[in-house]
Amino acid sequence: MRPEAYTVVYDTRNYKAPIPLELAPEDVFSKREEGIRDNILRYLGEYRVGVKFDEFFYREEKDHLTGETHLASSEPGAIRDIFQRSITSRERKGLSVRRETAECLGFQKLEQELLSSPNEKLFIWVSPPGPREDGYGLYSFTFVGQIVNDSLKGRKIRVIPYRNIATLETHRQTLSYFSDRAQQFLKDTDFLAEPITFSPNDEIQTPEDILEFIGEQEKFNIDWMGRLRGRVGFLIDGYIDLVRSDASEDELARSRNAIENYTIRIRDEIIAGFGNNTSSNINMVSAQRIFDDLGDKTPPSVPGSCGSTLMEHHEKNNKKWEYHTGDCVVCHAKGTDVGPCSICKNCEKDFDAQEMAPQSALKAISS
Repeated sequence: MRPEAYTVVYDTRNYKAPIPLELAPEDVFSKREEGIRDNILRYLGEYRVGVKFDEFFYREEKDHLTGETHLASSEPGAIRDIFQRSITSRERKGLSVRRETAECLGFQKLEQELLSSPNEKLFIWVSPPGPREDGYGLYSFTFVGQIVNDSLKGRKIRVIPYRNIATLETHRQTLSYFSDRAQQFLKDTDFLAEPITFSPNDEIQTPEDILEFIGEQEKFNIDWMGRLRGRVGFLIDGYIDLVRSDASEDELARSRNAIENYTIRIRDEIIAGFGNNTSSNINMVSAQRIFDDLGDKTPPSVPGSCGSTLMEHHEKNNKKWEYHTGDCVVCHAKGTDVGPCSICKNCEKDFDAQEMAPQSALKAISS
């Protein structure tokens, strides 16, 4: 089982990353700090509070150099670059990249589809847990979302990550309502590589409608986020101060431990609705005291959660993403044609061939 799901070294690395010349450094650092804050809150919500729902937004952004439009979060830069960095990082450590490759290819498809679709388009994307021997638990994440139009900020992609427990067969049956090709999904990577988009209909017009349609009885609610932010915000601010000051990895890990242990301590209060949405004004002296008191205790380990062939699907729909000359992050081929995830055509085909199972396997699973 992996000892942690929130890796502090990434915060320092991302915070200190080069800033494009055309952007104001103060704006970039502010957005990076807000990104760290949101990531920690979502991590705490998922692993330490155990919430079922969350919500975030992607936006459309145009690359200043290439003119290409891509999906981005609050911080400048393509979201798909995160998947690419994850593949590269795991490759360097000699770890499997099968899930990361599938996620990257799946996001690549979803991004292309959403950028070329009209407002109100909906999607559902399932991330089942990986193998238990790799440290994954029982939880899946089903991402549901929709293109929405903001009168002030333009088009955005609303995303609701929905935490649930379901077998691959249950996921397959659920997705079959939205696409016939879901019957071909046999492995976790099949689901990851194939998000499904569709237009609103009489029954389903919003992401909440999708949740209700697939059998979720609890109403969508993310009030926990405001309560949690109000209770631990001062600690996260202290952590960000450490990132900003280039603190050691050990010091960052101790502060992360303290934040997690403190959240575990107040978990029942957050769930019960105690606390408000106003950030705490407790000073940094109090934050440092909590870091000192709770930082040396390691929190309980947290387990990870969460058809048609890849190339064949693109051929059938006459859709292919743009390729460019570069280095493949999977096979390390130099100067070859790679897609937006920096994966070459041969590795895409190899991945697809490895992940496809014969139809008899589907019958065996279904029986």
